[in-house]
Amino acid sequence: MTANRIRDWLTGLALVLAVSTAQAATVQTQSTPSGLQIEMQSQLQPLTINQMHDWVISLTDTQGQAVNNADITVTGGMPTHDHGLATTPRITQQLGDGQYLLQGVRFHMPGLWQLELLIQIEETTYRAQVELNL
Repeated sequence: MTANRIRDWLTGLALVLAVSTAQAATVQTQSTPSGLQIEMQSQLQPLTINQMHDWVISLTDTQGQAVNNADITVTGGMPTHDHGLATTPRITQQLGDGQYLLQGVRFHMPGLWQLELLIQIEETTYRAQVELNL
C-alpha cells in the first residue's frame, strides 16, 4: 500500500471514528454558587454532528427536591477554536418536576464543546458549565 493510500485510509477512519464516537449524552454538574444539581440529557441518541436536537435539563436542590420556575439561558462554544455555537438554543417549555426543554442545539464539528448555563431563581443567579467531547 502506498503512503498516499495509507494516509487516505487513516483520514477516512478518523472521520468515521469522530462520527461514531459521538455518544448519547447525559451530563451532570453542580452550580456556582453551590445549591443546584444539574443534569442534562440529549434527546438525540447518539449525538450526531451537524444535526439540530433538544435536551432536557433537570434541576434539583441540595436535598434532591425538584426546582421549578427557573429562568435558564444557555450559551456555549468550542474553547479551543474560539467560537460559539452556530445556533441560539433556548428553553421553550417547563416540563414540571424540575425539568426544562432546551431546543435548538447543534454541534457543527467534532471536538470539545462547552455549554454554559445561567440559571436565575428568585434573587439568586447560578452558573454551571458542562463539557462534551464529540
